[in-house]
Amino acid sequence: MSAMLRKPEPPSQELLLRWFQTQARLLADERREEQTQSKLLLSKTAPKILEKHGLALLSLGVASIRIGVGAKLLVELERPSAYHSSPNFPPHSFRSGDLAAVLENSAEPQATTDSGVVEGVVYRVTETRITLAVSERQRTPKPKLEPESGQNKRDARTGAKNKVSGSELDLPERIRLVKVANETTFDRMEVTLDKLARALGVSLGSASSGAGGDSSADEADTKEAGPSSNATTLQRALFGLAPPTWHQQDVPLPQFNANLNGTQLAAIRHALSSDHVSLIHGPPGTGKTTAIVELIMQIVASNLGASEDAGRVRVLVCGASNLAVDNILERLVASAAHREVFKKKSVGVTRLGHPARVVASLQGATLDAQCTQSAEAQLVKDISKEIETIMAELKPTAAAAGNKSAKAKPKLRGSDRRKRWEEVRELRKEYRRRDRQVTSSVLDRAQIVLATCHGAGGRQLANRQFDWIIIDEACQALEMACWIPILKAREGARLVLAGDHLQLPPTVKSSVKPHRPKSKPAKKKNVGTSASISAENQDRSSDDPTVEPVTGAAKQDGDDDGDDDVELAEKFAAASMDDVRPTRLRPARSLETTLFSRLLGLYGSGLKSLLSIQYRMNATIMSFPNTELYEGKLSAHDSCASIALSDLSNIQSDPSGSDDEDLLAPVVLYDTSGCELYESSPSADEGVLLADSKSNVHEAELVVRHLEELFARGVGADQVTVLTPYAAQVALLHARIRSHSFAGINADEIELGTIDSMQGREKDVVVVSLVRSNTDRQVGFLAQKKRLNVAMTRAKRQLVLIADAECIAEATDLPDEFLPHYMAWLDQHAVVHPVAATM
Repeated sequence: MSAMLRKPEPPSQELLLRWFQTQARLLADERREEQTQSKLLLSKTAPKILEKHGLALLSLGVASIRIGVGAKLLVELERPSAYHSSPNFPPHSFRSGDLAAVLENSAEPQATTDSGVVEGVVYRVTETRITLAVSERQRTPKPKLEPESGQNKRDARTGAKNKVSGSELDLPERIRLVKVANETTFDRMEVTLDKLARALGVSLGSASSGAGGDSSADEADTKEAGPSSNATTLQRALFGLAPPTWHQQDVPLPQFNANLNGTQLAAIRHALSSDHVSLIHGPPGTGKTTAIVELIMQIVASNLGASEDAGRVRVLVCGASNLAVDNILERLVASAAHREVFKKKSVGVTRLGHPARVVASLQGATLDAQCTQSAEAQLVKDISKEIETIMAELKPTAAAAGNKSAKAKPKLRGSDRRKRWEEVRELRKEYRRRDRQVTSSVLDRAQIVLATCHGAGGRQLANRQFDWIIIDEACQALEMACWIPILKAREGARLVLAGDHLQLPPTVKSSVKPHRPKSKPAKKKNVGTSASISAENQDRSSDDPTVEPVTGAAKQDGDDDGDDDVELAEKFAAASMDDVRPTRLRPARSLETTLFSRLLGLYGSGLKSLLSIQYRMNATIMSFPNTELYEGKLSAHDSCASIALSDLSNIQSDPSGSDDEDLLAPVVLYDTSGCELYESSPSADEGVLLADSKSNVHEAELVVRHLEELFARGVGADQVTVLTPYAAQVALLHARIRSHSFAGINADEIELGTIDSMQGREKDVVVVSLVRSNTDRQVGFLAQKKRLNVAMTRAKRQLVLIADAECIAEATDLPDEFLPHYMAWLDQHAVVHPVAATM
C-alpha cells in the first residue's frame, strides 16, 4: 500500500514554523470575528428582532435553581403569567448544548460583554421550560447589602434593580436569554496548537500571533526537521516528515455485519493494515458510519493494536458534531452481537460530553450516568443529599396564591444566608473531588470512549492515551479541532479519518474569500458525462493551497501557485501515480482547509478508500453529483436505485393517473425564468442580523403550493424537509409555512432549515429554494458546489428545486460551469414546470 503513496518533500523547520504561525493567526482571526459578530448582533439588533429569528427569548423568570449531576448549578427559566398569556415558548433555535447569556430584559440591545452577564450551557429544553447549567466561574457570590425598608426595588450597593433571591447568582428578575459565541472551543484549539508545535520542536513564542511575524530567531534552523524527542511517528507522518506505512492484515472473522459491501470491507482492511493513518472517503449515503462501527468492533474483538503495558486496546472515537458521535454510539450499542462481545470481553463503552448534548435514548452510556450507577457512586450521593437539604432552606417561600404581584421571600437573610451558601460551596468542592475519583474509575474500565473533537479536550481525558483515534465527519472539523483527540494517541497508535471533502467544509467566518469569476464563457461540454469533469470544475471557494508541487525550479516558501487543497486532492485521486510530482507542506490560507484534505493532497489517493455504493437516493437524484463530482464511481444499490414517492404506503394515487409523473417524479424543477420574480434584501432593522442574506417571497409561495399538492396525496409532514442557502429565506419560509393552513397537516412538524444544517441527514422529499433571481445575474455563494452537493443529495425519493434557471445558468460571477451544467441537466432529466406558463 505504501508504494502507491506520494512521497512529499519533508518540510524544513522554518516551513513548519510558518505553518504553525499561520494556524495561530487564522485561529486568532476567527475568534476575533466571532466575538465581533456576536457583539455587533446583540448590541445593534433589537431584542424583538432577535426573538423573531429564534435567537432570543424575552421576559423570562426563574422557576427554580438546583444542584444537578456533577454539582452543576441548574437554573430553570419559564414564561411567567405576569408577562405572557401562554407559558409556551415561541419558535426558537435554542437546543441542548448551546451557549446562552442571561441579560436583564430590555427593549434596547445589549452586548454580552457587559459586566455581570451570566452565561451557561442549555441543559434541557421543553415547550415551557429551559434549563441552563451555569458555568463554574460565574457561581462565586458577590457580597450584597440587604435593601433598606422601602428600597426593595433597587440594590442598595449598586442602585440596580433587585436580583432574584434564592441563589448565589446575580440574576435579573425579568430575564432575556440570548445565544452567544462559545470561547472554550478556541481556548482548546490554541492550547492544542501550542502542544503540537512543541512536540515537533517548533517554538512559536511571540510569533504565534500570525504568519507575518518575524521568524528571524529561527532562521538558523532551516534544515529538514529532525525527529523531536516528543513527536510520535503518527505526528511526523501527518506533516510529511516520514511516510505512513502499511502491513499485511486480514480482517478478523466472522463479520459482525454480514451486509457489508465490498468497498466497505476494503476500507476496513485498509484501516486495519495501516501503521499510521488512513482515510475513508464516504460520499452521501454510502454507509460510512456502518463501516466505522464494523471497524471499531473488529479492533475491540481482536484486541488489535493494544499496547503491551495496557494489554487491552483503547479506542477514542470522535466526530465533528454530537450527531455524528451519537450515530456511531447508537449503532454500537443497538446490536445484540456487539453487546455480547462487550459482555464477554468486559468492554466498557462511555460517551463523554454534557448530558444535554446527548440524545435521550443514549443517556445511559454517558459518563455522568455511568458514574451515578457505579459502585463508587455512594461516595458522592451523601454529599449531594446535604447540598439539596441546604438548597431547600435557601429556596424562597412561595408567594401568596392568586397574588401575581407578590414577591417570593427568602427563608434566610443576611449573614445566616451567606453562611449557608458558603457551606454549599465547600460541599460542592468535596463533591467534585470525589466525583473525579469516580470518573477516573469509570474511564479506567472503558475501552471505547466517544466524544466530539472538542469534547476530547476536557479534563476527563487528561493524561489518558489511546491505541486508535477514529474521527468521523473529519471534513467538517477544523484541522486543529482534529488534533485535540490526535494528541491523545500513544506512540505507535493509529488514526482513521472518515468524511467527504466534496461536501461542506467547516464553517469559517473570518476568511471567506470571494471566488474568482470566470473571465470568459467556458466551452460547451457534454453534461452528464465524465468528460465534464476537469480541474476548472473543482471548488475554489476556500482557495487554499496546502501542498505545493515541487518542480525543477522550486518555488520559494512564500510563493502562491493558486491551487487549493481540494483541487489538488481531487487531481491526485484521478491522476496516474507515476505522473504526479512530489509535494510538500504549505501553510493554509483559510481554516476551511481540513486535515483530511491536506493529507489527501500531501500523499494522494493511496491514503484513502472510497465507499462507492450508496443506499440513500433514487439513481436519478444521484446521477448529476456522481458524474460531476465523484467521477462516475458511485452506484446505487438495488434497494434504493428505483425508490419513488409512489412506493410509500401512505401515498394516494390519483384516480386518473395523469399527475403521477409530474407530481411524484424523482426530480422536479419549478423554473421562474422570465417571470421577474426577483429576490429581496433584508429590511433595515434586520440588516445586522441577516447581513448579505437574500429572500424570495415568490419562491416561498411556490414551496407552499408544492407542499399542498404533496400533502393532498398523503405525504406526511415528517417526510418532508424544506431547505434554502439563505437565512433570510428560512425566516420567510418559516413565517409563510407556519401561518398556512394545510389540510390534515400540522405545519409545525414541517422541517425547515439552511442547506448547511442538513448535512449528514436525509428525508424522503427535499424541497430546495435557491432564491437568486436578479437583473445583474449574480448568484453569490450559491455557486459553491460543495453546498449544492449537500442540497442535491439529501433527498431519498424526490428532490424539488425552485429556481430562476436562466439567471443561474447565465450568472456573471460563476467560478466554473458547475451551476450551468446542473441547470442543463435538470432541463434534460427533471420534470420541469415553467412558472411563466401558469401566470
